[in-house]
Amino acid sequence: MKETLMGNEAIAWGLVHAGVDMVSGYPGTPSSEILGTVQKIKSKRKLPLYAEWATNEKVGFEVAYAGAIAGKRTAATMKQVGLNVASDALMSAAYIGNTGSFLLISADDPGFHSSQTEQDSRVFAKFARIPVLDPSTPQDAYDMTRYGVELSERFETPVMLRPVMRVCHAREIIEMEDTTDFRPKEGKFVRNVPRWAAVPRDGRLQQGYEALDRIEAIAAYNWEHHLMPRFDALDGKSDVLILASGTGYAFTREAMEELGIEADLVKVEMPYPLPVEKIRKRMENYEKVLVVEEPYPCIEEQVMDPAKVHGRLDATMNRIDEMKKEHILEAFKKLGLYEGENVYAPKLTFSIDVPPRPPALCPGCPHRDIYYAIMKVFKKSKSIYPSDIGCYTLALAQGAIDTILCMGASVSMASGLSLADPSKTVVATIGDGTFFHSGIPPLINAVYQGHRFILVILDNSTIAMTGRQVTPERFNQTLDIGRIVEGMGIKCYEHTYSHEMHKNIDFFKGVKKIFESEEHQGPLVVRVRQFCILDNERKDDWVPGEYAVVDPELCVACDQCTTVYKCPPMAYNAEGKIEIDPFLCAGCGGCLEIVCPTDAFKLDEEKSGGKQ
Repeated sequence: MKETLMGNEAIAWGLVHAGVDMVSGYPGTPSSEILGTVQKIKSKRKLPLYAEWATNEKVGFEVAYAGAIAGKRTAATMKQVGLNVASDALMSAAYIGNTGSFLLISADDPGFHSSQTEQDSRVFAKFARIPVLDPSTPQDAYDMTRYGVELSERFETPVMLRPVMRVCHAREIIEMEDTTDFRPKEGKFVRNVPRWAAVPRDGRLQQGYEALDRIEAIAAYNWEHHLMPRFDALDGKSDVLILASGTGYAFTREAMEELGIEADLVKVEMPYPLPVEKIRKRMENYEKVLVVEEPYPCIEEQVMDPAKVHGRLDATMNRIDEMKKEHILEAFKKLGLYEGENVYAPKLTFSIDVPPRPPALCPGCPHRDIYYAIMKVFKKSKSIYPSDIGCYTLALAQGAIDTILCMGASVSMASGLSLADPSKTVVATIGDGTFFHSGIPPLINAVYQGHRFILVILDNSTIAMTGRQVTPERFNQTLDIGRIVEGMGIKCYEHTYSHEMHKNIDFFKGVKKIFESEEHQGPLVVRVRQFCILDNERKDDWVPGEYAVVDPELCVACDQCTTVYKCPPMAYNAEGKIEIDPFLCAGCGGCLEIVCPTDAFKLDEEKSGGKQ
């Protein structure tokens, strides 16, 4: 059967066709569509499988891994920084192993397109001593998903699948199994205390030796079934060998064909574990070896020979950012394989200067108004604003955020900043999904330690940035953020977002007064109930349909609306006056009061249906 699929969709179908019937994880670009597609397949075909979002990556990992030690075929999905959250469980699972199969899908983001780091999950697999598969295309992603499930079961070890963004979100005509037969394995947990509950030192020591033996056996399997046939198929006429993995292989093959480069190219599908001595023996036939991979030198470090191996370590390849053919071409030049012009990065000239447009919150997003109100009340120079990972991160465009570290860190950072600089008020912000993910433990710590800061939980009932997945609270309303906070022994102050800006500002003035009172001790928690402008189920109940226009006679080009409020429909026209793009304006009405110091924003009565 052939079907045009995105890489993540291909992975989802690979899981189903491999008989995986337990999938858990946490959304994060570029991985989010994997579990979402499994849910769609489940619903459409009425399959008996579990596919649910967990509260965070560690929880998702452990739910799926528990199924794998009970003999099921399971998978956990996340992005590369989410793997950090699951790393505690991963390191132990690598020692213990599994009886069913456990595929860990960690989608990487070389180039920092939507992540704090471009860390390489292949190196994490090497750290944990588990095999990792590196697909170069969506077809690879489908095939390697099925293969990874089989490999995990064969060697009773977790196996990592590491697609990168350009694989996850690329589309290709996929050849896949033409069957509707779905026969998951029956789960049966067999009690084995020495294995499943091994304690330091003796139990874990033995498992450590077993893990070493297992990874050596997989390296030998990698050679017999993958690398040796590819080396044997080479002509051996070139004095240059190229070892390429993932998207590096696809880009290298294309560049070689387009430029007429003569070299021996080997595709490395399993970059760890490698049969290092066997590869080095084959490398003796070449004068130079180029390793093409991203973003870390995972293969290069394993086969390293300073006399002939080139790649990221010696800066023959780019040392950061995602893979591009122009980087490969530059490496070819350095190795003397190509002497022509850079055909992949021609210099372009434009007749007009197009200014860059940084990411910003969507038109009509309540986060913008809440941040505007917070900044109005607490002032930039007198406060510190740690924030978190989510849509609200884009309030950076308003100058409303001072720090971003990782999921849940806004609360912990608020504690530290309140201790380090007590002269300023610390106002931290976090989303409802992130609060459930990792914001609860640091808030418990803050209550326990009596740290003084304000925490604003922006509750829009969705994990919006990664595709509007459902939060635990929206899925099950017995999980209430306010009750969770009050269960810590502190009051949770509630506010419902209003498009009438003065109501938001008045609320935060009250919060400031309470926080500064002598009676208040410890953290002060605020929950703002809002909506997502992209959530069609709820948007109509919140958006008043009040569209704005600008009176050019009153506009003095003060930049207040384009810097402090920062709504995308607002921009200067040729006359140096602000105009509102009617195609972008969401009709939220948030700018109609207070935002403009000269009251230049007026209600567009015609577009707003005659509202006054």
